[in-house]
Amino acid sequence: MLNFLKSFFENYFYDDEHYAALFFLTISVVILYFLGDILAPVLVSILIAYILNGLMSFLEDKGNSRVLSLSATLFVFSLFYLSIFLFLPFLSRQILLLVSDIPQIYESVNLFLSNQLAEYTISSNQLDEALVNAFSYIPTLFQNALLQLNSGFAAVMNALLFLIIVPFLVFFLLKDRDIFIGYAKILLPEKRELLSKIWKDVNLQLYGYLRGKGLEMIIVALVTGLVFYLQNVNYSIILAILVGLSVLIPYVGAILVTIPVVLIGLFQWGLDTNFYIFIVSYLIIQALDGNVLMPLLLGREVNLHPVLIIIAVLIFGGIWGFWGLLLAIPIATFLRAILIAWPAKDDLVT
Repeated sequence: MLNFLKSFFENYFYDDEHYAALFFLTISVVILYFLGDILAPVLVSILIAYILNGLMSFLEDKGNSRVLSLSATLFVFSLFYLSIFLFLPFLSRQILLLVSDIPQIYESVNLFLSNQLAEYTISSNQLDEALVNAFSYIPTLFQNALLQLNSGFAAVMNALLFLIIVPFLVFFLLKDRDIFIGYAKILLPEKRELLSKIWKDVNLQLYGYLRGKGLEMIIVALVTGLVFYLQNVNYSIILAILVGLSVLIPYVGAILVTIPVVLIGLFQWGLDTNFYIFIVSYLIIQALDGNVLMPLLLGREVNLHPVLIIIAVLIFGGIWGFWGLLLAIPIATFLRAILIAWPAKDDLVT
């Protein structure tokens, strides 16, 4: 065991830069674990500024001045940021309506299942009792989850902290990015060629994943919302957001979000023609996302494995709750990119 550890450290930690990187990673993990809740506005601001910096750099590379690029980037951010808070009251209203309708949805689905079982002469007292026991907790579970979700959105919308601090931090992180980069360089060792190479690889993978996944979520949510709205689907906004968020967890997310989609469809139409059109349209959206949109926006080199995503969501969501769920994928992508880019001593031998 000791020989294995010795060989491992000799292969992966053979330079001062490696120990410096390990030190900063360790300090970052400790700070995030103990101060993650307090630093949530800062972490969210850094994430937003990091994504927007790609747009700002793109505009600068096209020959635009720094001031013009910064102004255009902040304008895009302002539109997106304000649209969220204008949109939240409509979402909150739909959540409250859905909470009030959950008992009726439960009764409707339960009656539907009983009728289906009766048609196939499978029903019995024991089977009915088993179904009741299996589904009795669902209304309470969904009501509590939606009420907490609604309360969380309302808290975010009314919190002066996020209304002021996040835009404030994003502005200065973009405006004075070179200053903050200079601060970071002070903490690094004088010899940092290897660290610079690692960061370039990490930056390429991390930004590619965040940009691609963010665009995928927005496109899927907008298309789903539009299709469901044209079909007059109840709670179309909630379903569109859930379908958009489901792309964060490949395969598993699509399976989980299908449950509320089917339940609401059954509650609204039963086994009517409209229900089948609704389900087919939803399946087409999922198929286009998995086979066209995701491969187009995300290359394989920046695509996280579903198992890693689930583990990250469970760990960081368990530690920080809502903000942990929000930051789980970026953190997991960042750590994965470091592991891929970290050179081994054997790899340098030609």
